[in-house]
Amino acid sequence: MRVSGVCAAAVVVLVWPSAASASPEDIYGYGPRSAAMGGTGAAWSSGADAAYTNPALLSRVHGNELLVGFTGAAFDLHADGPGLPGRISEAPAKGYAVGVAVPVPFGGVLADRIAVGLAGYTPSDVLSRVRILFPEAPEYPLLADRSQVLAVRLGAGADLGYGLRVGAGVGVLAELLGQIDVATVAGSVTSHVDTQLIATYAPTFGMAWDLPWDRAPDGAARWRMGATWRGALEGPFTVTVDASKLSSLSLPLFNIAGVPQYDPEQAVLEVAREADGWTLALGVAWKRWSNYPGVFEPTILCPAGQDCNLLAPPHIAFSDTLVPRAGAERTFALARRASVHVRGGASYEPTPVPSSLPSSLAYSAASGTDVPVPTRFFDASRYVFSVGGGVDFGDLLPFTVDVYAQYHVLAASTVATPPSPSANLYGSVLAGGTYLGVRF
Repeated sequence: MRVSGVCAAAVVVLVWPSAASASPEDIYGYGPRSAAMGGTGAAWSSGADAAYTNPALLSRVHGNELLVGFTGAAFDLHADGPGLPGRISEAPAKGYAVGVAVPVPFGGVLADRIAVGLAGYTPSDVLSRVRILFPEAPEYPLLADRSQVLAVRLGAGADLGYGLRVGAGVGVLAELLGQIDVATVAGSVTSHVDTQLIATYAPTFGMAWDLPWDRAPDGAARWRMGATWRGALEGPFTVTVDASKLSSLSLPLFNIAGVPQYDPEQAVLEVAREADGWTLALGVAWKRWSNYPGVFEPTILCPAGQDCNLLAPPHIAFSDTLVPRAGAERTFALARRASVHVRGGASYEPTPVPSSLPSSLAYSAASGTDVPVPTRFFDASRYVFSVGGGVDFGDLLPFTVDVYAQYHVLAASTVATPPSPSANLYGSVLAGGTYLGVRF
């Protein structure tokens, strides 16, 4: 009965819904334009999406804008080989997006130079999906789970003149800390659960430069360069289970913890050309995955400076990645300033996970010893193809309607998982969204 009480408390921790602000926009992009144009936007964004892509470009906002939408993604992920299930079942991701951009109504030399924006996403079913599985359980934790978390970005941008723009923002993160006390009271096993959400933040900085050597007849720059730096967003999940008062047995503190939600530090450099009804963009993003601590943490922590010979999670050597992106948009002008937009793009997302995973250790009741088991922390490089379109009703109505679709193809790959045979990985992700914009 006492052992069941401890297990039940641990199960409560593992299924408890936590709030976190990692970013599905890191996988799909934010807003209908960026998502349809290969995830670009650091050099051409002009609305609420700039709170994520490049806060410096919020300075291009000269009227109040509201953006609301519904997005979703379906996963078809596979891991073939001995002891593997083939298709790995993952729940579809779906949620609501909102964006707001408002110019700051300064006068004089500051008129139309400063604006603020917010970009947010919330899943429709949960605030955050948190799973910390055994190492031998096959999963794609860098893809499916990161698609189902609350995401919030705030930013402000300023036009300094001479084609220079700067901006800063913040990503907001809520980590879950908790304590579960399990004890025997009047012959019954009881538990007390205490959890806290603590907000943490990651900064974002951006700048843009309207290149001066090629301008349209009205003086507008045709070329622009944009750069964005984002700090790492880490959503740890830490709950301790204290069963020391359960019996006369000396039970340690159980540490149910890990980092299921993580966005690496990243730097983006992009150049775009806006002229003759076309927007063309080409960029690259560097992502510092080498600082990712991994999902797993030890269940029992050893006192500092001591070697307790306890089971420890495997150390996976994640590597930094370079992500090339390209996007295009064609605008067809209609009467009364209305317009139709057609968009497309592509990107390549290399996996930070090595092709050979270290084995893990698990206790075997049959032998009474720790035995090696495979680590099945799967991921694969992705080719991403995106399309989209939209209608701006101009002077007829203060609305815009936009849609996008993405198809992610996981590159077929083989990963070594000793002591078990290698796993063959492949699959796809289909994502899309619909947005309504309002000028007010």
